[in-house]
Amino acid sequence: MIKSPTFSIIIPHKEIPDLLMRCLKSIPVSEDIQVIVVDDNSADAETYLDKYQELSRPYLEFIRTTKGGGPGYARNIALEHAQGKWILFADSDDFYVDNMSDIIYSYIDSEADVIFFKNKAVLSDNISIRANRSSYVNERIDKYLADGDEWPLRAKIYVPWGKMIKRSLIVKHDIRFDEVLYSDDNYFSLLTGYYADKIKVVNEVLYVVTFRPNSIMANFCTRPGELEQRAEVAFRMDKFMLRNGFCIWYELKQFLIKMPKHDRRLFKYYFFKLDEIYPSKLSALRDICRNQPRRFQIKFYLYSFLVWIRIL
Repeated sequence: MIKSPTFSIIIPHKEIPDLLMRCLKSIPVSEDIQVIVVDDNSADAETYLDKYQELSRPYLEFIRTTKGGGPGYARNIALEHAQGKWILFADSDDFYVDNMSDIIYSYIDSEADVIFFKNKAVLSDNISIRANRSSYVNERIDKYLADGDEWPLRAKIYVPWGKMIKRSLIVKHDIRFDEVLYSDDNYFSLLTGYYADKIKVVNEVLYVVTFRPNSIMANFCTRPGELEQRAEVAFRMDKFMLRNGFCIWYELKQFLIKMPKHDRRLFKYYFFKLDEIYPSKLSALRDICRNQPRRFQIKFYLYSFLVWIRIL
């Protein structure tokens, strides 16, 4: 009988094969660790197996797609191939710490459905230099370790990396990534946090996240269609949390703040849907304007009022 792996590590990839190789080299070669790389229609992907020996190593599956559906699409394909008890996710420009194997094997028999680890952020082209990316993850872990409040971890750590997730949790609730270019992992992370019967938090760095000037997160909400996609995911998350009484934390408001300047049509659309997630439009405006400068509050209230009475 062929032994099933204990871990499945899923890596979506597009157009950065050298960085992908760095990521793969940080993962031990073991029959107990299934590695699944899904290439999301890179221009020269057909040459990768000849060029990059690391892709031919044992216990690695290299899957090519021709759709170009984004990282969520690639991760969903990989989930169909995953066999491990535990699922881990990595972005192809990041990598694991040197002792990652010792760390993950320490938690094979954990009763938790999701295990959260800390991360370290560095510059991609000079990993000796620290970067300021995704610092909120460690901040929320530290807060949990101080006060034991789980909901910021369950609802507000939007990335799939830096976690061990039981595959049985994903299968039981049929959890998948949104197949969009932006915020594809937010709803997935919310659902795994919500449905996990038990979580565990480890005060140890497992994952190294890198910063690249031309990455998706480098210029947040500046690309065509990005604000609209992120807002739609946030709106769905808010509706889910409200419907299930999970927590009171509105994801959409950070995007509503940007809309009057960047996409007025989009603001009008969501302004008239605010009653689906807030008790009233007035309560929504109060929440959106909280802690904002006085000048912003005045302009935002005025603009919203004009939209409300349909002058704009």
